[in-house]
Amino acid sequence: MFPIHVGTFLIFAAMVLLIVVSISAPTVSKIDFLHISLTNGSAVNFGTLGYCITMPGGPSSCTPTGVGYRIANEITALGINSFNGAQAASLHGLTEAFILHQIGAGVAAIAFLLAACSHRLGYLVASAVALVAFLISLVAMIIDFIVFASVRHHVNDNGGHATFGNAIWMVLAATIVLFFASIATCFACITGRRHSRSRKHANAY
Repeated sequence: MFPIHVGTFLIFAAMVLLIVVSISAPTVSKIDFLHISLTNGSAVNFGTLGYCITMPGGPSSCTPTGVGYRIANEITALGINSFNGAQAASLHGLTEAFILHQIGAGVAAIAFLLAACSHRLGYLVASAVALVAFLISLVAMIIDFIVFASVRHHVNDNGGHATFGNAIWMVLAATIVLFFASIATCFACITGRRHSRSRKHANAY
């Protein structure tokens, strides 16, 4: 039974991580992928569906939640040298793919329910769904690092100060966990069938 509990728990852990990432800025400003500190003490936190500007000692001002946002425009508004037109368009297009975090969380939730309620061959289905969640999370993670590493490099090279936020590491962790979860859940199916055959063989005697 041990591998079964491990696989289900790993899927649950990855699901929670992706859900937390999905409610990053502008929903929760303190959960972000990239943090830009400004000289006046304020900061900008970028998330999956928008961003927030936090003033020192004051409330956060956040964009409406939506799929895709013009991250290059905000960098220019901060007084940092602007991206060229092609870069700005590419970054905007990639931010539209941030919705993969929410999709990945949903698929991971399905995998968790299957793993928690399944028996024997059901674990194989849960493993397959967990693998799909892994692939979605992997693509999202690659896009995250492309977008935010590019922006971070640009900001730091032009007199600003940008650092990766906590959300980007959560996606990395969720991706790794989902990979091992799919293996552990598949292994649970194999061991479960073996135990079943062993019991039938023993009962025959």
